Amino acid sequence: MSRVTLLSDMNNNAPSDNIVLRQAVEQIQRSLPSHWTTNVALKTNDVADARLTIKTPAGATAALAIGARRQLDPRLVSETAGTLRTAAADAFVVIAPFLGPRTRERLAEEGIGYVDLCGNMRLVLDRPTVFISTRGDESSPWAVPRSTRSLHAPKACRIVRALADGDPPFGVRQLAASAGTDPGYVSRLLDLFHREELIEREPRGPIVAVHLARLLRRWAEDYAFGEAHRFVALAHPHGVPGALARLRDAQVPHAVTARAGAAALSGTALPGVVAAYVDNPERVAAILGAEPVDAGANLLLIDPFDPFVFEGTWETSGLRYAARAQIIADLLGCPPPGPAQAASLLELAAVPVANAAAL
Repeated sequence: MSRVTLLSDMNNNAPSDNIVLRQAVEQIQRSLPSHWTTNVALKTNDVADARLTIKTPAGATAALAIGARRQLDPRLVSETAGTLRTAAADAFVVIAPFLGPRTRERLAEEGIGYVDLCGNMRLVLDRPTVFISTRGDESSPWAVPRSTRSLHAPKACRIVRALADGDPPFGVRQLAASAGTDPGYVSRLLDLFHREELIEREPRGPIVAVHLARLLRRWAEDYAFGEAHRFVALAHPHGVPGALARLRDAQVPHAVTARAGAAALSGTALPGVVAAYVDNPERVAAILGAEPVDAGANLLLIDPFDPFVFEGTWETSGLRYAARAQIIADLLGCPPPGPAQAASLLELAAVPVANAAAL
């Protein structure tokens, strides 16, 4: 059964353990040279759920201990790896219906191979020499629909921004007040962030560190800058410098973002198109003297789906810019070179923002 057929037959229910195990083992076997032989033993007497023995015509052999999981959160990778390593084997592999990017990254750091049913696979052996690395789907076909996903809603966006813009420690009630929501919702969201290693928190206590780069990348996946807002493409007769000068002089509320925001943060040249959040883009366009266009825009006015984008703005040369975290998230949802610019800014955010005293 092909992967496409398998996924379409599941009706959004993750496949059973037996199907996952069979499909994953077959995927490993197909990836090896056809003249090598393999032998599979299920229900082993140790912690492994299966054992795959590989043998080459020259006589080199390797035993793979396979551990099956319905799902695996990044925070549980170390514990899973430690348990699997107690099996007598030359290499260790975790299989699951889907393994997220951060989980795969953590497994690779632990020296554990992985296979999921969405085309993601990594297997490294010394003898016989094997290095297999394939990248498949980045999101699970069994995930709930976007409308119910936690990081797209305005209140979730406000919680992310509060974590990104502030300094730990953060309390649940503090975050709930900033997002205008109930503490129960915040607690559930923080549980997700903790499982995915986006934050560090004390047991039943406050958040003491935020992994900012991971948090912003994870948020950008659901927030989706290019889909979240309404965009109005415009041409200003005096180009980008003229559009920015009029925006500055007009004294209308605004927050410059994306590539123009990155230029301000890094001190580099302005892009050919400037994007800015405003209230009522059509009214602001008339004030600035910019005209709607289908092609050749040099100004993009954005009608935000929620006013959180105006929080935490900062000013330079008479213009107001979106918060750094907002600029980065927007860049991650832009066409190239936006994501590369975001990556450069994220390098400075790779170390978690922490309350040193609490840690």
